[in-house]
Amino acid sequence: MTGHGWSMAAGSLGRPAPGRLLRGGSFGAGAGLWRRQGLSWWLKKRSVECLVIVMQAAFSDSLAGAEAGERHTCVMSAQGQLFCFGNNRHGQCSVPADLGPVLSVSTGKSHTCAVQVSGQLICFGENEYGQCDVPEDLGAVLDVAVGNYHTCAIQTDGQMTCFGSGDDGPVLLPSDLGAVAMVSAGTAHTCTVTADGGLVCFGDNRYGQCNVPETLGLVVETSVGSAHSCAVKANGQLVCFGDNTHGQCDVPEDMGPVKVVSAGAAHTCAVSARTGQLECFGDNKEGQCNVPRDLGTVVAVSAGAGHTCAVCASGEVICFGSNDCGQRDVWRAEVFLGTGRPA
Repeated sequence: MTGHGWSMAAGSLGRPAPGRLLRGGSFGAGAGLWRRQGLSWWLKKRSVECLVIVMQAAFSDSLAGAEAGERHTCVMSAQGQLFCFGNNRHGQCSVPADLGPVLSVSTGKSHTCAVQVSGQLICFGENEYGQCDVPEDLGAVLDVAVGNYHTCAIQTDGQMTCFGSGDDGPVLLPSDLGAVAMVSAGTAHTCTVTADGGLVCFGDNRYGQCNVPETLGLVVETSVGSAHSCAVKANGQLVCFGDNTHGQCDVPEDMGPVKVVSAGAAHTCAVSARTGQLECFGDNKEGQCNVPRDLGTVVAVSAGAGHTCAVCASGEVICFGSNDCGQRDVWRAEVFLGTGRPA
């Protein structure tokens, strides 16, 4: 779910120029999954919980990217307009009418957060644990990562603030964390790339998802899932650790260097730095790892719970996997954002 979501931002914030994707999304940073109930519990409940909405947004832009949450998806137009679709039981798809253009978005289990062009953080959806209660004194932020029941934001000075609930209460940051460059939030753990390129993970560690390998070295990106963590080293090597029940940490030996990674609930997707091809591995019960053969070159990817969304070099957004709540229905956004593809 990157800090992990995807972003477009002005160069004044040290990011790519407007209209350029910053990175792929992840279920962890853009999403968290289930706390302890597990997949089967959610699948039994899904017929009741899936309240699919169609927001008739009067925009006329092209799509710039997609962020996959547990069972909802948000897309952003080239002009920063946000549109969300899929499960809306808790209002996680109810984009505020006065939100305006945004620089980045992150989706979680049942809430969504976006950074406005002013740097103000706006969150909406489930708020039982205060995950949408943005601190009044937070100030401008550079990026946001949404977990299961917590939210973390990077402020303009590189300091990070988290609110909501972690595994057993409030999210507690390491006292010596310092400035961070990227953050990704999972079900109940969080990983950050520090300003000097180190990887720091904290929170729930029952699967070893916070046990950063001693030999990891410098990293340029991180993405966390429900209970596993992934990082891209400076040389492009992908390393994953933590829960490996479904093979979500078994990086293919022939993968080679990657330019972007996205960790889903129990699957992982990465884009090859050499070919631009997308490869996914891990849990595939919903077809979330079945990359379409004709997908072509991919520039960004976001892995959710049972679905995955890819942004192609052509500008098209393709989602595959579960569609039980309409979370794959990109055409809804394309129609209402005015790109013209019929349903």
